[in-house]
Amino acid sequence: MTQKIEKKTQLILYGQPIWKGLLKLAIPVFLVNVLKTLHDLVDGIFLGQIPDVDGVSVSTSMQSAIALTWPVYFIFLSLGMGLSVAGSSLIGQYIGRHDPANARKYAMNTVVLSLLFGLFFNVFLYVMTPSILRWMNASGHELEYATTYLRIRSFEMPVLFLSFAFQAVRQATGDTLKPVLINSYSILINIVLTPILILGYQMGIRGAAISTLISHLIMFPFIIVLFFRAADGILLQFKKDQVDLPIMRHITKIAIPASMGQAIQALGFVILNSLIYSFGNSTSAAFYIGNRINSLIMFPVSSVSTIMAIYIAQNVGAGNIVRVRKSFRSGMFLAIAMMTIGVLFIIPFRFFLVGLFNHNPETIILAAEYTLYLHIGLPLMAVFQTFLSTFQGSGDTKYAFALAVIRLWVFRLPLVILSMNLTDLGPAGIWYAILASNVLIIFVGIFFYKRLRFMPKIENTGLT
Repeated sequence: MTQKIEKKTQLILYGQPIWKGLLKLAIPVFLVNVLKTLHDLVDGIFLGQIPDVDGVSVSTSMQSAIALTWPVYFIFLSLGMGLSVAGSSLIGQYIGRHDPANARKYAMNTVVLSLLFGLFFNVFLYVMTPSILRWMNASGHELEYATTYLRIRSFEMPVLFLSFAFQAVRQATGDTLKPVLINSYSILINIVLTPILILGYQMGIRGAAISTLISHLIMFPFIIVLFFRAADGILLQFKKDQVDLPIMRHITKIAIPASMGQAIQALGFVILNSLIYSFGNSTSAAFYIGNRINSLIMFPVSSVSTIMAIYIAQNVGAGNIVRVRKSFRSGMFLAIAMMTIGVLFIIPFRFFLVGLFNHNPETIILAAEYTLYLHIGLPLMAVFQTFLSTFQGSGDTKYAFALAVIRLWVFRLPLVILSMNLTDLGPAGIWYAILASNVLIIFVGIFFYKRLRFMPKIENTGLT
C-alpha cells in the first residue's frame, strides 16, 4: 500500500480519540455535502422564481414534478449505492488485514459491475419513464414536466454508477479528499449552470435537468485518470485476470441486501409520493420543499456516518471489535449532537426558509407545517443513520435492508394509509405518520445492533 493509504489506515485502526479522527476524515465529505445541499437549494429556489401563467403556479407544478421523480430515480441509483457499500466494506476489510492484492481485485470488479449496471439502467429508465409516472397517477403538466426531467437525467446513470465505485474504492482506504474534489467541481458547474438555463434561457425544468447532466458527465475523465494514473490510492489494472466472476458474485451477494433495502425503500417513497400527490400539487411541492430544507442538517450527519462505516470496515478486518464498538458510540454521539443543533436552527426560521422556494401562500403554509413535524424527530434520524452505516460498514447488509424496509413499509406507509382513511387530518396526517415512523424504527435498530457479532466477510473467499 502507498504511504498515504498506510497513514490513514493507522489513523483508522489506532488513532485516538476516535471522535477526532472521525471529524478529520469527515471534513472533506462534509464540504461536498454542503455543495450538494447548496445545489439542491439553488435548483428549488430558481424553479420557484418562474412566474405564474394565467393564474396557474408553474413553479409549484415543476417542484411537484421533481418530487414525483425523485423516488423513481432513487430506485435505479440504489443498486449503484449498494455496490458502493459492498465494495467499500470488502475493500476496507482487506486493507485492514493488510492485503493490498485482494483489495485491488475487489476494486476492479466493483468498477466493472457498476459501469455495466449504469449502462443498462440508462436505457431502461429512458424507455420506461412515461409508464412509471402514469402508474403514479401523474397527469397534466406534472406528467409532462416529470417525463422530461427524468428522461434527461437517465443519461447520468453510467457516470454516476462509476462515481459510486470510485467513491467506494477511495473511501475504503480513508481517502475522502479525491472524491470530494471531483464532486465539488461537478456541483459548482451545476450551480452556475442552473440559474442560467432555468431563468436565463427560460428552459424551466428542462434546464434543471440538463445542468445536472452536464455536471455529472464532466466527472468521467477525472475518475478514469485517478483510477489508472494516480500516484496514490489503489491503482486499477484493466487486465483479463483482474475481472473475476467469483469476486463479482461475492460483491453482489453483499450488495443485494443493501441495494434491495434502498430500492424497496425508494419504491415505498414512490407510493408515498403518489398518496401525497392525491392531496394536490401544493402538498406535493410542500413535501419537496421540506425535504430540501431537511438536507441542510442531514449533510453533517451523513458525512460522519460515512466515515464511521469506514472505521467499522477496517477494524472488523483487523479483528479489533472493541474499537469497532467505540467507533459506533463516537459516531452516534456526533450525529445526535449535530442533528440537534441543526433542528434548533431550522425550526424558528422555517417560514423564512420555505418562502425562499415558493410564493404560493397555500404551499408555504403546508411546507412550513411539514418542516416543523419532520424536524422535531430528526435527532432520531441521526440514530437511524448511525445504525444503517454500522450495518453497512460491518458487511451485515441484511440488517440495513431490514431496517430501511421496516421503517417505510411496516411503519410509515400503513400509518399514512390509516390516517387518510380513518381520520380527517388531511396532509397533517402524513406528517404525523413520518414522525411516528422515525420514533418506532429506533427500537428495531437497537434490536438488530445487539445481534451483531462483527465477523469479517472476507473469510474463505478462495482468493490469493
